[in-house]
Amino acid sequence: MKLNYKRTFFIGLAFMSISAFWQMYDSLIPLMLQNTFHLNETVTGAIMAADNVLAVVLLPLLGALSDRTDTRFGKRTPFIVAGTALAVAFIMLIPAADNRRSLPLFMFSLGAVLLSMGLYRSPAVALMPDLTPKPLRSQANAVINLMGAVGGIYSLLLISLLLSDEAKPDYTILFAGVAILMVAAVVVLVITVREKKLAAELAAQEKDGGEVPATTVQPAAAAGKTVLAPAVKRSLIFILLSIFFWFTAYNAVTTAFSRYARIVWQIEGGGFANCMMVATVAAIISYIPIGIVAGKIGRCFPTRRYLRFWRFLP
Repeated sequence: MKLNYKRTFFIGLAFMSISAFWQMYDSLIPLMLQNTFHLNETVTGAIMAADNVLAVVLLPLLGALSDRTDTRFGKRTPFIVAGTALAVAFIMLIPAADNRRSLPLFMFSLGAVLLSMGLYRSPAVALMPDLTPKPLRSQANAVINLMGAVGGIYSLLLISLLLSDEAKPDYTILFAGVAILMVAAVVVLVITVREKKLAAELAAQEKDGGEVPATTVQPAAAAGKTVLAPAVKRSLIFILLSIFFWFTAYNAVTTAFSRYARIVWQIEGGGFANCMMVATVAAIISYIPIGIVAGKIGRCFPTRRYLRFWRFLP
């Protein structure tokens, strides 16, 4: 069984568009809040944290809603298309509000964009496991993350090349560049990935291959229900913890980096984006090899310390 890299590449276009937006958002919105609207660090930090607070509530709900959706286009595709269309429409209001120095319009635009992005973020992430056989998901996840890094580099390149060092730059062309990428990525995704057909083909393959291994789920006390096996539950806990710590650290850096580079390093214009690209390029180089290694030896190294800690988890 081999991963269809071409198909996975096209599936990753949705995540690429999401990553391009968030890189632009984390880099430029703090600059607007402080340089245009003269908000202090505390208020700026609170506004930048709003998307994470919203995500905690919104993403599980919309993910569950897409699980129960069944259209001729599939479960996830309608959310991806609708969310992208709304996000692109509201994205262009952000630089307009910045140019007018209208804080009410700016906050409205920001809220509308965050809601629109939340509409399809979970479905876009769920599309890969929906269309990829279980043994190949580590490798496929590496490709998806690679596509996300490409989206981040796209936004950083736009910032580096087009953001002027004026006291009050015009961000319109930067946001337009990201909006164009988002539209193009989703159009290609819809054309190349027939979600309904591919999901049916995968379900047939898994059915022909046999039942889910007995170590994965166990019968629950209530009839007709299943629970995760202890080993699978522990693995899930470790995965969730790793994601939590990863995003905690990553968001702490990305949401403050543009301001830090200007204030501490005195880097003007889009120069800070060149520094961010170093980490993103390193990620691109490492994603595919790490995905292959994870697919062969597992996601966690079975060290003695790891195994000792394992016993104390439920």
